Amino acid sequence: MLPIHGRWKIKVADKLVMQWFADSWNEEAVIAYVKEFKAAAAPLIDGEWAIISIFEHWELGIPEIEHHVTELCEWFKQNGCIKDCHVYSSNTLKSLQLEKMIPHTENGYERCVFNNVNEAIIWLDMQGFTVTQPQFLYDIDMSHPEA
Repeated sequence: MLPIHGRWKIKVADKLVMQWFADSWNEEAVIAYVKEFKAAAAPLIDGEWAIISIFEHWELGIPEIEHHVTELCEWFKQNGCIKDCHVYSSNTLKSLQLEKMIPHTENGYERCVFNNVNEAIIWLDMQGFTVTQPQFLYDIDMSHPEA
């Protein structure tokens, strides 16, 4: 087994999973991340919840990560996630890989992509998911090398 290559942070507050991703990812990273995500989201399963994901410092992943991400997306949709937003500056390669793995808006689930954290927070608030700890998102987005 190879060492994990890729970084992430996950924080759950109220009915919201806030997460941040960095670096390029190998399969070992996505396996560890999925395990951590499911454990963090477990308390939310009985209700409706949302996700905000900061991909600004994420540098893509090898093709082997894709089926793991697709399976995780099915899991969170089946377990109450109804709103999902991604934050990253315009990047064709990043967009292509994310669009391939992440489900599009469909019955009972809506996903939006934003260029900045403020827009994502406003959208989530309008959807009924208030970001009570926005500093977490700003801190991790601004502190890429140390995060």
